[in-house]
Amino acid sequence: MLAAAGGWEHVAWRLGTLALGVWLLWAAIRASVGMMLVPRPTYTRLSLVVELVAKRVFRSFARRSRNYFALDRLLAAQGPATVLFLLALFLAIFVLAFALVFYGIGGSDWLEAFARAGSGMTTLGFEPAKKPLAVFFMFLAAFMGSTIIAVFIGFLLTLYTAYTAREAGVSELSLLTGEPAWGPEMVVRTQRISDRPDSVSIGKWISWMCAMRVNQYVYPLLNHFRSPLPERHWVTSLLAILDAVSIRLAAIDLPSDPSFVRFLAEGADTMHMLRRGESARRGSGDDTEGVTAWRFESEILSTDAPVSGDPCVTRGEWDEAMKFLAESGVPLKADRETAWRTFARLRAQYAPPACFLAGVLFAVPAPWSGSRPPMKHFTVRTIWPQLARKAGLGKC
Repeated sequence: MLAAAGGWEHVAWRLGTLALGVWLLWAAIRASVGMMLVPRPTYTRLSLVVELVAKRVFRSFARRSRNYFALDRLLAAQGPATVLFLLALFLAIFVLAFALVFYGIGGSDWLEAFARAGSGMTTLGFEPAKKPLAVFFMFLAAFMGSTIIAVFIGFLLTLYTAYTAREAGVSELSLLTGEPAWGPEMVVRTQRISDRPDSVSIGKWISWMCAMRVNQYVYPLLNHFRSPLPERHWVTSLLAILDAVSIRLAAIDLPSDPSFVRFLAEGADTMHMLRRGESARRGSGDDTEGVTAWRFESEILSTDAPVSGDPCVTRGEWDEAMKFLAESGVPLKADRETAWRTFARLRAQYAPPACFLAGVLFAVPAPWSGSRPPMKHFTVRTIWPQLARKAGLGKC
């Protein structure tokens, strides 16, 4: 009604529509550039809302799953579906923004404005423009349409390149950590393979861990891309190798290696950075102050410091794991009490954020990885790796 009116009301309505279209166009450009091009996490309201909606939709269906493996199959689609939904939403917003602009310029009704916006965004050119300003926005729409598609293709390639590099490491680790991954299982397997429970290439795994930390902090959607096999997950694999190194330092009767301290510090840094990034996507803020490998290394080297924080493992679970190691021929230190306190102090540096990530991402329920959200149709039980099952762990 207002658009059909004459005089200043008609002009004001058109100018307001034009201003709204330009603002929406700027907001869409800012959100898409922030998500796909800026090399740091950029949390715009648009991307946060889309991810929140996708998460709630998938979780609502996931809670109806009959077992963990059905749930894993469903959640495996969450990350890719969120990316595709973001692309479709960005394209729809750009079409709406240009339609508002074309309508605000004048000379067309709403149907013509949307047809012109779609024509420009898809570069089909079936709805020509005649006014100079309309021609300018027509060219801008064509440029934005092709640019968004090209940038999105590059964004997908970047995501899947980082995903492949991460999963190659998880797959290689699975031979040592078991499936699902568990630190004591890794100690026993390395003992059996090489007759030494510490024959792990620390430098190689530090590089893998740092690359994963950067990729998943910059592109938080990677957190929700699950492994090809349901028994594997990047959180439990990283937690297992950190636990194995902590056990090596605290409980195994062999000379210490300084590189283990750096590995634990980098691991704690990785877990805290990714936990804070995931919290920021849930509206809790992205506070990374004080999260540095140097800080964690200083705390790990403070051998006389008391246990500060929750190791997320009970003394009973620790004693059961030590019995498993002793029966497997791993040389353990005689002072089990000191070994427990040292392990608890080391694990308290990285376990709380690791268990948080395992819970919110619903990683495979491996031992020592915290609890999972309750399900409607089944009880989430710990899945034990092969050697631990053979030794009778987890039967009680």
